[in-house]
Amino acid sequence: IDLDLPLGKLTVVTGPSGSGKSSLAFDTIYAEGQRRYVETFSPYMRQFLERMDKPRVEDIRGIPPAIAIEQSNLVKTSRSSVGTITEINDFLKLFWSRTGRAFCPSCGREIRPENAKSIADQVLALFDAPKNPHLKPLPQGEEDARCKVREVPGETITDEGFRGAGSKITPRGPSTPLRSAQDDGCGNVKTILITFWVAVPAKTKPRDFFQFLQQQGYLRIWLNGDIIRVDSDGKIERLGARVQVIQDRIVVAEENRARLTEAIETALRFGKGKINIIPFRVEAGVPPGILKTAADTAAATGREFPFSTGWHCAHCDLDIRPPSPGLFSFNNPLGACPECRGFGRTIAIDLNRAIPERSLSIAQGVVRVFRGQEMGESQKDLLRACAREEIDVNTPFEELSKADQDFVINGEKRAGKYTDEDYENDRWYGVRGFFRWLESKTYKMHVRVLLSRYRAYVKCPSCEGGRYQPEALNYKIVAAVCNRRNQTNGAHSAPLQLTLPQFAALPISAALDILADIEVAPDDGAAAMLRNEICARLRYLCEVGVGYLTLDRSTRTLSGGEMQRVNLTTCLGASLVNTLFVMDEPSVGLHPRDVGRLVRVMHNLRDKGNTLLVVEHDEQIIRAADNLIDIGPGRGERGGELVWSGQLNEFMGGPDALRAMPNMIAARSKKSRFTASASASPAERPIHQSLTRDYLTREKSIPIPKSRRKFSSVIKIAGATEHNLKNLNVEIPLGIFTAITGVSGSGKSTLIQDVLYRNLLRAKGQASENEPGACRTVTGAHRLGEIVMVDQSPLARTPRSTPILYLGLYDRVRELFAALPEAQAQGLTASAFSFNSGSGRCERCNGTGFEKIEMQFLSDLYVRCAECEGKRFQPHVLKIQLHGKSIHDVLELTVTEAAAWFAQVGEREKLSDPLEILEEVGLGYLRLGQPLNTLSGGESQRLKLVSHLADKSVSPAKKNAAAGTAASTEKTVGNLFIFDEPTTGLHFDDV
Repeated sequence: IDLDLPLGKLTVVTGPSGSGKSSLAFDTIYAEGQRRYVETFSPYMRQFLERMDKPRVEDIRGIPPAIAIEQSNLVKTSRSSVGTITEINDFLKLFWSRTGRAFCPSCGREIRPENAKSIADQVLALFDAPKNPHLKPLPQGEEDARCKVREVPGETITDEGFRGAGSKITPRGPSTPLRSAQDDGCGNVKTILITFWVAVPAKTKPRDFFQFLQQQGYLRIWLNGDIIRVDSDGKIERLGARVQVIQDRIVVAEENRARLTEAIETALRFGKGKINIIPFRVEAGVPPGILKTAADTAAATGREFPFSTGWHCAHCDLDIRPPSPGLFSFNNPLGACPECRGFGRTIAIDLNRAIPERSLSIAQGVVRVFRGQEMGESQKDLLRACAREEIDVNTPFEELSKADQDFVINGEKRAGKYTDEDYENDRWYGVRGFFRWLESKTYKMHVRVLLSRYRAYVKCPSCEGGRYQPEALNYKIVAAVCNRRNQTNGAHSAPLQLTLPQFAALPISAALDILADIEVAPDDGAAAMLRNEICARLRYLCEVGVGYLTLDRSTRTLSGGEMQRVNLTTCLGASLVNTLFVMDEPSVGLHPRDVGRLVRVMHNLRDKGNTLLVVEHDEQIIRAADNLIDIGPGRGERGGELVWSGQLNEFMGGPDALRAMPNMIAARSKKSRFTASASASPAERPIHQSLTRDYLTREKSIPIPKSRRKFSSVIKIAGATEHNLKNLNVEIPLGIFTAITGVSGSGKSTLIQDVLYRNLLRAKGQASENEPGACRTVTGAHRLGEIVMVDQSPLARTPRSTPILYLGLYDRVRELFAALPEAQAQGLTASAFSFNSGSGRCERCNGTGFEKIEMQFLSDLYVRCAECEGKRFQPHVLKIQLHGKSIHDVLELTVTEAAAWFAQVGEREKLSDPLEILEEVGLGYLRLGQPLNTLSGGESQRLKLVSHLADKSVSPAKKNAAAGTAASTEKTVGNLFIFDEPTTGLHFDDV
């Protein structure tokens, strides 16, 4: 086909499933853009990449650098999250290290490094405010936090005037001015002492230490609330580990600022960054400038104001780690939780696996691991312990009292850890104790295998799933206001102070509101830039319809559509221009309400000078396109033709626009191939009959049944509260087709996957990787046989797995080839026709047909094997032919072609019938040897469905004819199939 793709426009490629849309967009246009990008590398890099195959196209002119945003989610590591993949976490760790406010983990007071000037300003603000109107009084609640006021043990103070014994200081309102010491009627409290701590060497006599202080020029210390002269007081017989040395005693006044600052600087230097300010009251009638040793001993007011120049809580004498970007990254050893190492989860014993059927009694073997001969001794220990505690071993475990259940699970209470002696005497160690003992034997292979059957991932008990180490939680951002916009309708409301894990756990829409309200210092341009960049990326995420996600959401749990839209925001955040973006159904998973916002985002990207090529089936996006390309007219071999290329309004024109006869196309000469314009009039452009147009114009529609099936039994979910579910009670009828719908982020997946699916697995005694969703009960599991989750997760990561291999049909194909006389004459067995093992596969690529090139800083590339040219097998194996086709030719057949061919060779029941099911779910265009890692999420999902439908190798139509159309009754035990958007990737005509 030949076409012109307008630059700087939004072009949508549509057509039936399997018509060749992805082949055009990804395998041709994007592949050529990628190949030309690689040509810009240095010769050293190109020597590894020169084997990249050129797309099967004669010429492409004017192609810009291309970026593919595909639907698949290839991320498997738990370290990747929404925050890391969008690079928001990189900005957050810088933003937190610059603007995060430190709080003491012990007392909750704010910690900030001080200097001599800031300490002097606070001292003047506290004690000389009326004479310094330019010094603002501390706001309400800030006095203790900023000045770190500490009470001397045994003495308290009633208010800011230091009146003596009584209650604690009463907080002031923000508009109430600080009173000076002279205004509260208690004398000369404006005098302060400036002290610093000096360590006393061990076994040092007080006289020797005092002599050392005199040599340094210091004559007074502060000891037990008294001023002690070191040159005259000889009554002290013993000193503590450290002593407060008085640097100066100063009357607090603006005219003494220079002396105050100098004294503070000196005290900080000798006190290693830590000093105390002690308010001092001289006896009435004594001039403040005269020192009297007798009067000084009764001069204390009872309070101290500690200050520090480091990240240190002077009140608790506690150091915290200084802020750095590494501290706020869970992928950095500095910031990762030491227990889970930044994963947020740890492996622990899952009691639901150890005791799966609680309806059994202890005598019947309710503890699964105690069954059998290998661990039978522990079952005997349990029976003896139950007899000693008078626990009925014949009562179902779930009917035992809570105390008896705890005894079986946790064992006898004891202080300290269990030792080997506890397992050798009659003390019952419990189910948990048994697994603790097993974990001490993990140097044995069979023990590790046994433990793996009963382990599961649980939330890290240390960081509670937050991933960060405790020292990172000392830093918080303080929001000016709460989330006003969503508070009224009961949405998530954030606290005023947020740690980084708390912020990452907020829905993205709530996090955007919080961050936008945070004020940064006017002179901190870097912090303002970081905040604006984070807000922009959060806004993009909301605009593409994933505002319900959280930044700490693991990337591997995202669906293909969510992953694609998250990647789209990464491209938006990078502000790329003059780039070709190739997208694969970005609307997957979006409610119709949210598609409009996605369209605005794509228009945004287009308006920056980019070109968008989107493979899409959604009607809203098709109608929003600047240019439309329709591929068809059919699927597979009946497709691959250019039905339409032009504007939508012309495409939607009347029947006169469709001049060409159905299934025919007027060939264009090579001379006119690059001279024809995409804007040619409809009268000049050849066109096929279009299925897409038929559905857009409502000439065709998806049939809706006139009558609905009835049901007689249900599954009941009571009190579902997982994530954002509001104590939901739901009844799901059995034996019929039920659809769960709602806007994006409303809780559909939470209800069905987390609550229903995982709780049903637990009721069936089957293990799931994650904990079941929170709910009171899920009843009705006894009415179900197998519970099947058919989601969009990829089926394979490498080219080794193929559709015919996945369906289990390849063994029969290999047997057919091995039974041929030519194969038997050469001694070729069925294993020789396997591309995953055996002696017949290509030795260079080991049967994959591709060679993997590790790109280090880019994703890995797969290039066609130069020896077998992608055929997977050695030449002598390829010479063996069945009805004129080699094993490679068979793997190159489409499903539709293969079903007809296998029927001709007499394999209808074993091979043709299962392949017909693939056709019925719209996958007839797939090739038998197509690598599964190339399938989209929707194709993978439908292939999983086929693997279940093909159990008896009959088509669904034949099954319906045999079973009738009656709904299942109470006596029927059928399977429950749970689908996650099965129409993903399907054209209107395929739905």
